[in-house]
Amino acid sequence: MRAKTKVMSLVFCALVLAFGATAQAQIIHNTTQQNNEVVQYGQTELLGEVRFSAAAACGNAGCTSVASTITITYNGATINNLPSLPVYSGGNTLTYSTGIQVYVSGGYATNFGIADRVSISAINTDLGGQIIMTVAGGFTVSSGDQIRINGVRADVSGKSIGGSVTALVSSSPSNANTFDFVNVTVATVNKSMTVTVTGKSNPLCITTIPNPTIRITEGFATAFVEYTTPGAGARARFGATQDTKIKVSLSNLPSGVTLSWPATISGTAVNSAATGATLVLAADSTSSVAIYTFNTTNQTTSDSLQEYFDITPVVSVAATAALGQATAGAQLWPDTGILRYAHPVVPTTSNNFFAVTRCTTYLLFPFVTGGNTPGFTTGIAIANTSSDDAAFVTGGGVAAASTASAQSGAITLYGWPSSTKDATGSSTTTYSPSTFTGAAVSAVVSTNLAAGDTWTGVIDGTAAFVGFQGYVIAKCDFQFAHGFAFLVGKYNSGSVFDVAHGYLALVIPDPSVTVRATTSGETLNN
Repeated sequence: MRAKTKVMSLVFCALVLAFGATAQAQIIHNTTQQNNEVVQYGQTELLGEVRFSAAAACGNAGCTSVASTITITYNGATINNLPSLPVYSGGNTLTYSTGIQVYVSGGYATNFGIADRVSISAINTDLGGQIIMTVAGGFTVSSGDQIRINGVRADVSGKSIGGSVTALVSSSPSNANTFDFVNVTVATVNKSMTVTVTGKSNPLCITTIPNPTIRITEGFATAFVEYTTPGAGARARFGATQDTKIKVSLSNLPSGVTLSWPATISGTAVNSAATGATLVLAADSTSSVAIYTFNTTNQTTSDSLQEYFDITPVVSVAATAALGQATAGAQLWPDTGILRYAHPVVPTTSNNFFAVTRCTTYLLFPFVTGGNTPGFTTGIAIANTSSDDAAFVTGGGVAAASTASAQSGAITLYGWPSSTKDATGSSTTTYSPSTFTGAAVSAVVSTNLAAGDTWTGVIDGTAAFVGFQGYVIAKCDFQFAHGFAFLVGKYNSGSVFDVAHGYLALVIPDPSVTVRATTSGETLNN
C-alpha cells in the first residue's frame, strides 16, 4: 500500500511540473497610464498613454493569448481623431493617419506590420469614445511584453477645471484577459488662459492718443503649443495640423477709429525667466479682430514656463470719429481642425478697451442762490463759443486748436448745498430747506446746445435747485464754454431789486486731459 501511494505522489508531482511548464491560456496585464494636463474648452486634447504589460504571473513559460478584444472606454469624452488607415514605417509602432499610435513589444511584435497580432479600431458611444484592440489567439507573451496606446484626442470642452477623463478597460471574452486596474485617469482639465484688459479713453480734442493693452496669460505651463515648426524640443504631433492661436475681438469699435496690431509679441515668463515664445499676427487680421499664432524657439523650454503676452495696438482716431466705447476679449482659436477649441470670449464681463469721449468744459460757479433767502436768485448764462471763424481768420480760431471746430452737446448742472453752520462757523448735517441732504443735486438744463448759441436761466427755475444755495459746477459736453452768473435780491422790502452782482465762471480743466489733483492745490488762472 505504501508503494502504491508513493507511485501516485510521483505522478501528481509530474503533472504539477508539466502544468507549470505550460503557458497559461490567458494574459494577465498590469495596466498603467499617463495623466495629461489638458486645456479647458479643447475639442481635440491629447489624452495620456494607456499601457498594458504582461504580468510576472505569466511565469517563465509566458501566457498564451486567446482571440479576444480589449476595449478602452474614455468616459464622457468623444474621440475626435478616430483611426482610419494605418501607416507602418517599420519597428514596433503602427501609426494611423489621424495620429493614434499602437506600440508593441515582445511576443506582441512578431510579424508586426505584416500579420499583426494586435490591431485597433474605434467608435464613439453614449458612454464615451472607445479604442477596440483585436488580439489574435495562440501566441505567447512573456512578462514585461507591452501594448501602448497613444495619440487619442478627445473633446473635453464640456468639462470644468479640475474635471478628469478616465479610461475603463474591459475584455471580451472576459476570461481572455485580466487587469490589475480597470479604471485609470488619462487627463485632468486645467484653465486655458487668463485675459486682462487695460483700457484707455481719448477725448476728441486730444491728438496724442493713448494705446490700450490686452494681456494673455497661459493657464498653465503647457497650455500653448507650436506643433508645426518649433525650433527645438518639438512635441509629438499625434495628428495635430496647427498651433495654438489666440483670437482678440473688439465689440462696438466707434467708427473712425482704427487699430494697428503689432506683428510680433514677445512672451514673458510669469517668473521672469527667459523665454523664446512669441505671438505672430495673422495677415488677415483687422482693426476689430486680431488672430495671433503661438511660436517658440524651444517647445520644451516653453513647456517649463507659464508665459504671458502684452498686446498693445496703436490707435488712430479720425477728427470725425464717433463717440463710443469698445470692449475687448480673447479666446483660444481656431474652431476647426486639430487643434481646435469651443472657447468663449473672455473676460465675459463688460470691460472697457478704448473709448472716444467728448471734449468737456467744466465751469465753476462758487456761489449760487435760488430762493434760499426770499427774494434772492441767480441767473446763469453759458455760451458755446466753439464756432468762432467769423471773428478770426477761417481755421485760425477753435479749428486751429482742436481736431473738431463746431461742437454741440448737453449742459448738466451739479450743485452742492451749503449746510447750516454752528456757532463756530463749522459745518453741520442740517440743511435748509430740508429737501437737501448734503448730497449733490443735478439737472440737465440743455440737452444739446449748438455751437454759437447761449443758454440762460435762473437757478431756481429748475425744480432740483429750488431753495438751493451753495456752489455749482456746470458740465458742458463741448469745448470752449464760458459762463456768467448774476445775483439779484431784495434786501429791503419792496418790489425793487436793490442787490445785484455778477461774476465770470471759473474754467476747470477737463480731468480727462489734465489731472485735477496736484500737491500744490488748484489755481485756475481765469
